[in-house]
Amino acid sequence: MAGLIVKKDLCTGCLNCEAVCSLRHTCMHSRNSTAIRVDLELFSGLHSVTFCRQCTHPECLRSCPVDAIFLDKITGAWRINSDTCIRCGNCISACPFGAMFKQGSSKIPLKCNLCNGEALCAEACKFGAITFKENQS
Repeated sequence: MAGLIVKKDLCTGCLNCEAVCSLRHTCMHSRNSTAIRVDLELFSGLHSVTFCRQCTHPECLRSCPVDAIFLDKITGAWRINSDTCIRCGNCISACPFGAMFKQGSSKIPLKCNLCNGEALCAEACKFGAITFKENQS
């Protein structure tokens, strides 16, 4: 299974990961359109990073009443079919990691799709806090 590996002790809080993610999804820089979120802890410097774990048995998948979430066998990422999705928000509530978000006013759920196998956030992280584990299937 493909996915991101995050070492929060290496995160400097530069937010490059958020920037490239939102640019990839909407062609503009906006925290409302990023599938990875960094919460800055200014005093300790131990920032928390919220990201999709690409679970083996995802709760988001189980909670979807219309089967809009599917496994992309090429990239190994769980994806959302926006044509099938009814925007009920069940998947957002079901994620135990809080790693699914409403995308702006459209209310389309947003989760990491591993940039179709490129993981731009990992490329943008110059401090090694985010790495990409490729699909092993």
